[in-house]
Amino acid sequence: MADNETTGSLLQVRNLCVDHFDPHTGARLSVLRGVDLDFSPGQTMSLVGPSGCGKSIMARALLGLLPPGFNWQGEIHWRGERLTDPDTAAWRQVRGRGLGLILQEPQASLNPVLRVGHQIAETLRIHQGLDRAAAWNEAVQLLAETRVPDPQLSARKFPHQLSGGMRQRVLLAATLACNPELLIADEPTTALDVSVQKDILALIRGLCRDRNMALLFITHDLNLAPLLTEQVAFMSEGCIEQVVPAAELVLPALPRRTETAPAEAPAVLKATNLSVVYPGATRLAVAGVDLELRPGQAVGLLGESGCGKTSLGRALSQHIGLQDGSLTLAGEDCRASRGAQARAQRRRVQMLFQDPGGSLDPRQRVGAALREAAADQGPTNEQLLSEVGLDPALQKRYPHQLSGGQRQRVALARCLATSPDVLIADEPTSALDAEARNLVLSLLEGIMRQRGLALLLISHDLEGLQGICGQVNVMFDGLVVESLPVGTSFNPLHPYSRELVRALPRTLREDPALWVQETFLPRMETPTSGSGCPRQGNCRLQKPICGKELPPLKMVSNNHWLRCPEAEAEEPSHFIDT
Repeated sequence: MADNETTGSLLQVRNLCVDHFDPHTGARLSVLRGVDLDFSPGQTMSLVGPSGCGKSIMARALLGLLPPGFNWQGEIHWRGERLTDPDTAAWRQVRGRGLGLILQEPQASLNPVLRVGHQIAETLRIHQGLDRAAAWNEAVQLLAETRVPDPQLSARKFPHQLSGGMRQRVLLAATLACNPELLIADEPTTALDVSVQKDILALIRGLCRDRNMALLFITHDLNLAPLLTEQVAFMSEGCIEQVVPAAELVLPALPRRTETAPAEAPAVLKATNLSVVYPGATRLAVAGVDLELRPGQAVGLLGESGCGKTSLGRALSQHIGLQDGSLTLAGEDCRASRGAQARAQRRRVQMLFQDPGGSLDPRQRVGAALREAAADQGPTNEQLLSEVGLDPALQKRYPHQLSGGQRQRVALARCLATSPDVLIADEPTSALDAEARNLVLSLLEGIMRQRGLALLLISHDLEGLQGICGQVNVMFDGLVVESLPVGTSFNPLHPYSRELVRALPRTLREDPALWVQETFLPRMETPTSGSGCPRQGNCRLQKPICGKELPPLKMVSNNHWLRCPEAEAEEPSHFIDT
């Protein structure tokens, strides 16, 4: 490549091809096919495409970190110098100082037995040549720059002692330790709730602006691309098909539920004042929730990570015991059931977990898992796999031989093998690309209607809930703070519900001023039950009475319940129109 072509350029990629050996077919399979890419200082670009299209492999190829068995061809130039061998000093100098990489799962990237401050300091000592004391002080400064609260204290914590959003900030701080010129962020907000996602994206955008750092943002969520970058590149089957300005990007239509709700049927699963506490915990994980699930209807459960959504789902499916309250299944008292009756009840309430790779036995073939769940009483494997849109031939495979979307549908088929009355889906689409997400949600809706299932859909994806659910419950710190119907309009009143709406990518694109309103605040100690609203100290509507008593859920209109008298009294025009 001529010198004048690389002058002033950070990165140039020409005809990059990557393939690997497939042990199942005995052939070499193409992953990337002739990718061209150019980056100049300060440039920002999103790389959007479905899972498996080659986005992450391209990121690894740029750093010379391809997995064993993968081969690459083509040209990669960094500041005019061609990189040829990943083991040479030239490419090692580019890693970290030139190209910085943030991976999708910070828990897997951080060392679980080292304090986070030491992990950042280690990078500074190796790449910047600092002594121990200087490296530690710089690590604390980097944590402060990435908005980690109380950086001196947080630096001494282990990764498991931090939330997912905080771990992602730590990983970002470790990447910034080398002062990279081009940051590659590979799905940095996957499985984070919308509030934390907003803060992480705002943080990355601000750091790139302040440091004049180029950004390659890899995502499968088209809604996120225009929030961070000036250009959007679309990838499919290992090729970049087109690059368009982010300002001209047209987002897909928002799903809306418009049909009339079915006739009211008796609740098949009913919880009253349900409470859950874990051994050794100082507060309730679920603090008195009332919930009714009816055949053929879907109820949504929305809230941030750690608010008690999964704990409520596990309690409803009897995976964990109750501290207080009642739970009935078709009129039968679940808490009083023992032996065969309790086992039969658990088969009638199935839970679809967030991570199918973790819930499926890696040593058990798909067919064996389905037969075990059915116990020779339900439909055949072929019928189950066909019902969830999979080829029956897949029953001979192990979970690791399936894609993420296929594993989630196998997990759904295993739930259906018991012919349940109630299905609790806990974040079933959080790690899936848009196409797989829509497919799983459509399957859930179709199966719910065909089988007459009562469905509880737990999610932090409000747009996904709006397409299926007739009612959405908003949960915060173990409490339902608002329950409202979904239809042609969705008008929450509670301040926390409004915060979730303001953190949605669509809302942020329509109102960029919301970027400056950071959602994250250090969590206060939750007051004891009955001593006040759990939002006290972090609410713009707070009044003295909010710290004295917990407001009850009060019906403010048809099927709309609210736990905030101040929000009920405030003029609707004070809120943004959603």
